[in-house]
Amino acid sequence: MQYSKETSLGFALTTTLNMIRKKFNKKIKKLSLSSEQYALMKLIEFEKLTPSELANILKRDKATITRIAKSLEEKQYIYKEEINSRSFYIILTDKGKQILKEATEIAQEFHLEMINILGEDELLKTVKNLNKIRDYFEGVKWKKLY
Repeated sequence: MQYSKETSLGFALTTTLNMIRKKFNKKIKKLSLSSEQYALMKLIEFEKLTPSELANILKRDKATITRIAKSLEEKQYIYKEEINSRSFYIILTDKGKQILKEATEIAQEFHLEMINILGEDELLKTVKNLNKIRDYFEGVKWKKLY
């Protein structure tokens, strides 16, 4: 297969991700959230995590996570629980839990929209293949998840 814009996985991923983010951000804007903020809040919904742990999970640098957390803290959606003088956990506030509940309802509707576009089987295959590529570049052997 010859390399071109039409066959480039990187181009397809980048443009598709940009469109998905744009559409999802528009849907959750009324909650004063971005897709990045939603992702962070969703990860701490059931367990407290440090910025380093969140950076590792989200594949972002710690400075970006700190910026996102600061914005959420200003909105009173999260608070920090000190572990020691150098580290802390990020935890949802009651206000944050309510906003997250509303945002998750929007995310679930968005997920159903993706199923309508691809079908459930194709969506699962797409996620599986994207995880396979991610794991390869992380140097992790692919494990059968489905």
